[in-house]
Amino acid sequence: MTRRFVRHERRPVTALDGIWDFAFLGDADPDRITRASLVFDEVMAVPGSFDATPAHAGRRGLAAYRTRVAVERPGRHRLVFEAVHHWCRVLWNGRPLRDHAGGFTRFSADIEHAEAGTAEVIVLVDNRFDDARTLLHQEHFDWYHFGGITRSVELHRLGDLWIDRLQISTEDIEERRVALRLDVGATALAEGVPLTVEWRGRPVLTDTVDVIPGERIERTVTLPGARLWSPDDPALQEVSVRLGDDDVRERIGLREITTGGGRLAVNGEAVTLLGFNRHESHPQFGHAQPEALLVADVQQIRDLGCNFIRGSHYPQDPLFLDLCDEAGILVWSESVGWQYPVERMTDPAFVAEQLDHIDEMVDAAVNHPSVVMWGVLNECPSEVPECRPVYERLLGRLKESDASRPVTYASFKIYEDLCLDLVDVVAVNTYPGWYFGGVEDIPAELDRIAAHVDAAGHAEKPLIISEIGAGAVPGWNDANNGHWTEEYQTALLEKVVRHVLEGQDRITGLGIWVLGDFRSTEYREMLLKRPRSINDKGVVDEYRRPKQAYAAVRSLFGEAGRRARQSRR
Repeated sequence: MTRRFVRHERRPVTALDGIWDFAFLGDADPDRITRASLVFDEVMAVPGSFDATPAHAGRRGLAAYRTRVAVERPGRHRLVFEAVHHWCRVLWNGRPLRDHAGGFTRFSADIEHAEAGTAEVIVLVDNRFDDARTLLHQEHFDWYHFGGITRSVELHRLGDLWIDRLQISTEDIEERRVALRLDVGATALAEGVPLTVEWRGRPVLTDTVDVIPGERIERTVTLPGARLWSPDDPALQEVSVRLGDDDVRERIGLREITTGGGRLAVNGEAVTLLGFNRHESHPQFGHAQPEALLVADVQQIRDLGCNFIRGSHYPQDPLFLDLCDEAGILVWSESVGWQYPVERMTDPAFVAEQLDHIDEMVDAAVNHPSVVMWGVLNECPSEVPECRPVYERLLGRLKESDASRPVTYASFKIYEDLCLDLVDVVAVNTYPGWYFGGVEDIPAELDRIAAHVDAAGHAEKPLIISEIGAGAVPGWNDANNGHWTEEYQTALLEKVVRHVLEGQDRITGLGIWVLGDFRSTEYREMLLKRPRSINDKGVVDEYRRPKQAYAAVRSLFGEAGRRARQSRR
């Protein structure tokens, strides 16, 4: 399950999660694989990361997954994949339906006419770094790229017309008015199709429409008396749309995100973002996060006193976003990327792939009220003039897709950055006290960043320290309290948080790097800086066991939250 609520009541949907047949094919070329050549001699869990299992730990190569599904009625069907890493080819009864490049986002594959009976679904999955397959994933990235069908899979039965996508955005919080954009598909022009929008079990709009294949239907409705969504009161509203024989349900929150005066505001109330970056990674499950683990992560986020999570450095699981919707946790949703070189950034094929990936990210997350900003291109060369057009293109695409949220990217060369005018929120990754200077140098460096951003003409924009932190090998202590000890990490994070909360008020957001330890890259140059082959900058280890810094941050964030609540009374 990838939702906390049923998305379709009329549309027949079959969940395909479970144990699939599996074959590891290694160095095989997917273009040379035939259905007859496949020998499925193993099994694998879906969702799951095959290279996180004991039998295939750390292996890269081509793999094949297979399941069988009952087709009760002939006609158009759709396979929906929440995420596959990194490249895949989907086959239906041996016939290729489509290829997909890039993990962490939802995509679908349509079967125009499925015969009744039992159908065979095969997915070829490749987790190798191969520019011929995908330009989004690179070996040097500072996290381990697990492979497999890592999120849920469903089979949908479609009729002669169907809803492809429903986007709901808040138009006016005072009037409780929302805008609906309905992308529809149909086998032919359909006239006089009934359209109904329901909220709280009753219609708020009844209409008839002419459905033209590929065109968009737009309407506005009001939800009188609906509570607004906010971190303190995360009130959610279920809106159902019925179009002919098809339907879709979305769970939304009425709220408005604005920026100005150096602050980010929810429903006009300025918010200081306090939280962490979060990787979806676990030694046993890879990128496939079991529901129990997602719930546990949210429990720890809330226990820490956080109101903010940055999804680093890729779109987070839709179920995690559901949980954040319910908990009132504000989320920065970010497209996949980490320090792409200039030659990659200026490759038109790469830009096209990024645009597709961004479209899929927005499609999956746009109706989640917890998502309050979009981000792209973590720590990429925004200081290089040749890369500015890429930032313009990607940030512009986000604005076209969803004008209701601010856009940003994490800069790690803030003093040379050439693209800050393109964002609504300035975000800076910096590591004083770790990669340069000492703990005592942190306040001056944070103040220097703030002064530079303002002097560059961006004083009206919110300023977020999007990454800052220190490594700590779990359980490592010594009398010197030096680098890699839990004591050093604690002292550094205490200095950071105290300065952001008490030392100055220009910084309006803090994303500590990182919530939990995670397996690092295979890139040798980076691995030599990663004890245990793990990025150890988490306040919990890779199994979510707290380090000393956990209690320190929890105390400081908790006190800040109590003061904020008291000031609003």
